[in-house]
Amino acid sequence: MKIIKGKIFVLAASIFTGFLIVNSIDLNGVVNSISSLNAVDYKKAVEERNQLYKDIENIKSENIDFRYKISKYDGNDPEKSKKLVEDMKNQLVDYGALSGITTIKGPGLIIKMQDGDYNLDLDTEIQVLRKTIHDNDLAQVLNAITNAGAQAVAINDHRMLPNSAVKCYWAFIGFEDETTTFAPFYIYVIGNPEEIKTALLSENSIIEKLLLREIKIEIEEKDEIIIPATNQNTEAKYMERYDGK
Repeated sequence: MKIIKGKIFVLAASIFTGFLIVNSIDLNGVVNSISSLNAVDYKKAVEERNQLYKDIENIKSENIDFRYKISKYDGNDPEKSKKLVEDMKNQLVDYGALSGITTIKGPGLIIKMQDGDYNLDLDTEIQVLRKTIHDNDLAQVLNAITNAGAQAVAINDHRMLPNSAVKCYWAFIGFEDETTTFAPFYIYVIGNPEEIKTALLSENSIIEKLLLREIKIEIEEKDEIIIPATNQNTEAKYMERYDGK
């Protein structure tokens, strides 16, 4: 009898506890939260979840790569220390090439540009301007070259950098460091010659438009082009490294 009473007491206590738990949960809030997601919100949530999965996998992959790189230099082995120094030097060479502070070479294109033939006595002012290369023309050509995948560019002997600019001084083109150069303009490009040339000569390209204006343009593929280091001061006066803190 005592056993039966004990079981009844446990059962009653369980029922009472369950009742308290159920009442403490806001079921209406949960249902409303689920039902409030429309098709667009649900699709967005799924896409965000999938993107998070991809980000996690990328982080895991990067972590494996970093551990492998660290393992090549870890320890007191003199050969590993030597390898570390060599890799650091090679990295500096790469940074120097990208920043423009070292002379570089590689396959690419030489693009020759010069004004079209005009007669100041016979042609109108509009016709003369149409056949003349302006700074805006060169700027658009440089943008097209960069978009086509060029890794390094120079105009005549002036190495172009990310902060380089061109300005028209009638028969001359001026740069950001106040140096100037004159036509014909030889644009030296390092990159995949075929891909860049195809992109530059594509339909409705800036090169095609300049040719229609009778601007003289010649494009030549080269197995090796040498582009000199920049003479521009590359010291960072205002910007500094940001570590996200």
